[in-house]
Amino acid sequence: MKYFAASIGILYLFGLPLYAQNADNSAKKAIIAAVEFYRKSTEESQHLYNGPEYYIYDARSTEHQFFKSDEMEEGSVYYDGQFYPNVLIMYDIVKDEVAIEHLNGYDQLQLQKEKVRYFTVLNHHFILLEKANTGLRTGFYDLLYDKRLKVLARRIKERDEVIEQMKVIVEFPAKNFFYIYKDGIYHNVSRKSSVLQLFEDQKKALRKYIRENKLRFKKDRENTIVQVTAYYDQLTTP
Repeated sequence: MKYFAASIGILYLFGLPLYAQNADNSAKKAIIAAVEFYRKSTEESQHLYNGPEYYIYDARSTEHQFFKSDEMEEGSVYYDGQFYPNVLIMYDIVKDEVAIEHLNGYDQLQLQKEKVRYFTVLNHHFILLEKANTGLRTGFYDLLYDKRLKVLARRIKERDEVIEQMKVIVEFPAKNFFYIYKDGIYHNVSRKSSVLQLFEDQKKALRKYIRENKLRFKKDRENTIVQVTAYYDQLTTP
């Protein structure tokens, strides 16, 4: 989107006949190259900004259905075979859909899920996994650790309605499900016992590591799973 505003100046420059006539060859080539870059960028962006309009529902709720923030945040997305940096993004966890801000700065568009390979927002990297290939429910998964082993989180929010003082209050309670990719399989892990069972061959060393680093599954399950997996990866990598 940063090139959008700059393109106005480029086209204005290109449209000045007196300047073009008096410019030397190198200047002409630079202008032509700039315009061609603009045209190519505009053509590519049409793939990104041609989806259906996204409507923010339950806007009056004190809670929200998005990942971490209910405002557009700068991120990036790999969409329909093309990488787009500097895109304003909101991730609707309830519907498992990605919304972006239109170039006009007012409307929001919903990306076609099947065309999103991955996107990043708020320092988190989400990838699309399909049930046919993984056995997991099709959707976006937060890639928390990505080496020989992988740790992923499935972020879930459900829309609930409760009645308080004769008013309907909308809430979005959050849940997180964690998976470790090992030996070609995505294993669901939820507590210390399931992680140690998966890493049975290094259980003693892992128990010591957990104890010495004062890791607590109950207090910080996400970070603990990532750290234990990374340590196991280190112990077992040839």
